[in-house]
Order: sequence, then structure tokens, then C-alpha cells
Amino acid sequence: MQHALQPDRAKRTLKPTPSITPYTPPHHRHTSSLGDSNLHVPPRREDPRRKSELVLAVSPPSSPSPITPKRPSRARAASTPPRTPASPSNSAVVQCSGVTKAGNRCKKQVKVGEVSLDDDQKHFCHQHAKEVLSPTGTFTRKTGEWIKFADWIPNYLHEDTQIALREEMDKARSSSDRPGYIYTYEIRDPDNPGTVKLKVGRAVNLIKRIDEWGKQCGSKEQVLRGFYPGVVEDGLDGDDAGGTFSLMKGRVRPGEKTSCCHRLERLIHLELNDLVTREVHLQPGWPSPPAADGAKSPKKAAKKDKCADCGQTHKEIFEFTRFAGGRYKNKEFDSIVRPVIEKWGGFVEACV
Repeated sequence: MQHALQPDRAKRTLKPTPSITPYTPPHHRHTSSLGDSNLHVPPRREDPRRKSELVLAVSPPSSPSPITPKRPSRARAASTPPRTPASPSNSAVVQCSGVTKAGNRCKKQVKVGEVSLDDDQKHFCHQHAKEVLSPTGTFTRKTGEWIKFADWIPNYLHEDTQIALREEMDKARSSSDRPGYIYTYEIRDPDNPGTVKLKVGRAVNLIKRIDEWGKQCGSKEQVLRGFYPGVVEDGLDGDDAGGTFSLMKGRVRPGEKTSCCHRLERLIHLELNDLVTREVHLQPGWPSPPAADGAKSPKKAAKKDKCADCGQTHKEIFEFTRFAGGRYKNKEFDSIVRPVIEKWGGFVEACV
């Protein structure tokens, strides 16, 4: 975001790096990427020879009910606000996703933890969790280069989150995943000064997305804090000449998109959900706190409230407890969210 905010920078294009650089905590580096279907159903034809049998067997209704065809399901487009399934309750129990040595699904039941983001997240018993976490790295799908999980996944994250991140890192690129942007809004709520709500989502058309969110859920002011990649088009007319950058609504001119924005959003959400649930950022030594016990219970419930405007539960909204003081006070976006977005943006560009 910082380089995108400087008026004297020329157009920058994010390209995959030839080699993979391990993630460095934000206090050791200079961040520069992020700116703040009706179907026709023919009538059913009855066999005339069975008509009398049907009449005797089933009494017909007083008036026939029309057949309502179902629309074919399709994936949510980036311009459509998400319909998020409710997160599993911490009392829910599911079957382990591991596979036994005999090649069968593990029959052990596992309690769903508070750090579970949604129903898509896999859960493992203690034995299979240990097996999944045993490899130190993986070969990238893009270049075949070996990368270490420890260079990308902080050891203070809950083991369920670490497993979910490893799974996403090891997946092949999806042909349906489209280039796009990752944006961050701050939802202004003066009545709750002790917390900050940051909405982190994806968009194929960033300008359209900005307009949609303001109309759909506009009871509270939403301020754009940044988007990834934070590059702009060069050679524009007027005040935008030279590649200057603005986050003001009606003035945003996003540049080149990043690849696989759906995968990128998933990686970001998994880590942010862990951070906001377990409040690791409030531990001494942030952003490099000591490794936390993987089985440690969350400090607060991960339940997300329904939106007062649309009635949905937005999994892309993360409510952080604010820093009480110190160098990171009022910098929850800069010190927590932006580094996570930049890190996983670099991973997707270089490895997926």
C-alpha cells in the first residue's frame, strides 16, 4: 500500500518471482504491495392402462400443483455478496477426515474447534493431525520448487489452522479461479471503540464491488483501507498523471489484477480467523509472539453476528480487539491484516 500511495512512483506490475523468499514479519521488512440461470419441464405423461389404478391408490388434490423447476446451481460470482453457511458450533462433532493405513476413512469423531472458519474446513483426530503436520514442506505446483511450511505459516497459529493452510497450499490451481483483487474496508462503529471491524473480500471488478457493498449493507460507514495488488495505471490524465493513487470512492483506479483471487482470499481468511478468534496479536512480542500451544482454547468465541442490513453472516468481516496502547495502537490494519494479505499474495503469485 505504501508504494501505491506515493505519487512519484511509476506503474508497477506484480510478477511471479523466480525464487521464493520466506515470509518476514512486518517489523523486519518494508511492506509495499497493498494500498490501504428458468428451465422448461415437460408435463408428466401417465400410462392410460394404469390410470384407474392410480385413482384408486391415491386421491388427487382438489387442484393440481404446478411443477416448479429448480434453477441449476452455479458458483458465486465475485460481484455477488456471499451467502455464508453458519460456522460450526464448538459443540459439533464430525468424522475425522484422515485415512487409515487400510485405506479407509477414519471412524473417529472429532470435536469442531472455535477456530473453524466454515463447513469446508477439514478436521482430524489427534493421530491424523500429527501425521498431517509432520512434513516440513511441499513442492510448488507452479515451479516444482521445494518450500518450507514454516516460512509461510506462523507457529503460533492453532494446529487446525495450520493444517487447513497446508491443504490450501498443496492444492493445484483451479481452472475456475479468476484473476482479481483483494480489498479491505473498515466498518466505522463509534459505539464500539474497543474493537475494529475489517472486511476483507475479493472482487473481479473492484469498482463495481465497492458500489455494491455500499448499497447492500450501508447502515454503517465503510471506508476503503486498501486493495491488493496496490498498483495503478500509469499515464492517466489530469490529477492521476504519473500513477498517483487514491482510496476515495469515485477516485479508485485499480491496475493489474492478481491471479487466483479465490485461493488467495481463502488463505487470508483462514489466518485472519485464527488471529481474531485467539487474539494472538495482543500477546507480548507481537508480531513475533512465542509459539502458542496448538491445543489451547480460543480466548473468545468465533461466532459472527448476522448483518443488521441484509440478515446474512459475513465470514469476510473480522472484528479485532484494538491494541490498548504502544506502537501498534490504531494500526490493526497495518500491523495485522495488511501483512497477511501481502504474504499470501506473494505465495499465490510465485507458487500456485
